[in-house]
Amino acid sequence: MRKSGRHSAAVLTRRPSVGAGARCYHPSRAVGPLVALTTETRSNLPSPETGVAARSALLLVVSIVVDYDGLEDTLRCVRSLLDSSYDPHRIVVVDNGSPSGDGPRLSAEFGDSIVVISAERNLGYGGGANLGLRWALANGAAYAWVLNNDTIVDPTCIGRLVEAMESHPEFGVLSPQIEARVGPEAPSGIWYAGGTVLLSRAEVRHSFEEIEGPEPVSTQYVTGCAMFLRSSSLAEVGLFWEPLFLFWEDVDLSLRMRRSGLKLGVVPAARIRHEIHGSIGSATLEYYHFRNAFVVVRRYGSASTALSGLVFLAGGVLRRWVRAILRRRPAPIAATRGLLAGLRFAMGSGSEKSPQRGQARS
Repeated sequence: MRKSGRHSAAVLTRRPSVGAGARCYHPSRAVGPLVALTTETRSNLPSPETGVAARSALLLVVSIVVDYDGLEDTLRCVRSLLDSSYDPHRIVVVDNGSPSGDGPRLSAEFGDSIVVISAERNLGYGGGANLGLRWALANGAAYAWVLNNDTIVDPTCIGRLVEAMESHPEFGVLSPQIEARVGPEAPSGIWYAGGTVLLSRAEVRHSFEEIEGPEPVSTQYVTGCAMFLRSSSLAEVGLFWEPLFLFWEDVDLSLRMRRSGLKLGVVPAARIRHEIHGSIGSATLEYYHFRNAFVVVRRYGSASTALSGLVFLAGGVLRRWVRAILRRRPAPIAATRGLLAGLRFAMGSGSEKSPQRGQARS
């Protein structure tokens, strides 16, 4: 039996800049949002009977790291990716408008071994990741791996993920098993080994119990910490939904994948380590968690499910107000504003109109 725990479905955001040395890509010259693998790329792939290992040797993987003022974490993450045993493999770092201008320092450190994409402003985690995904699709990647910058990748991880994808074409997205320092978010040293989406409670839960075995284990959602995405699946369902900006974008993409008939899974033998920290302030977290939780619940749930989710979220805000009054703490203004913004957004009166449920395209 698995141990489970609540998790906010949060993914840490980061930002970009450009500098001499690294190859630079400018979003203003970006191709359209959904670029299929070219005919030439497809024709170069060997036939299925040549086996998984032979096919994997020709399948380009692009790892995408979104950076927002987190240079030291990003440096460690990129170094671990450069140590990967898988080839062909490219690394794209998106400097998502970092105030400190991390791009030139990344360029100086890694030169032509990485591609740096510069965003003029913070596009949110989904928007920053989409810059990298578009580059990957335009350059013929068979798979794109979106990673939090505070992760360390095992050298064999990419190869194991590719092998699982090639052996199981029914999966649209996979994740490695994610380890972390033992603590409240990783009681046994496992931060993510699968996840459950409870729309009626506006809640996402991670499984903390280690999984084993040679085959991918199905899950309801894949955390945005390490989403290993099949390019053809992205062409079918779209990229991250950018209006969410921060938090719950991984849940939204997971649910779209499932609605299209694709499976989601965790590969037990593929491992990374997550440091579980970043530069997001608590007020920002509270605002986007409550806002986006309701937007996603309304988008994918029935009317009764949305009402139930709203009750649970309102209860969370109310408990914060009670604690603030009794303990003389700051009022939970961000959480309150976030829930009200979510209501307006979901009902179509937000600053950006929500597309039809299940039909988002980046």
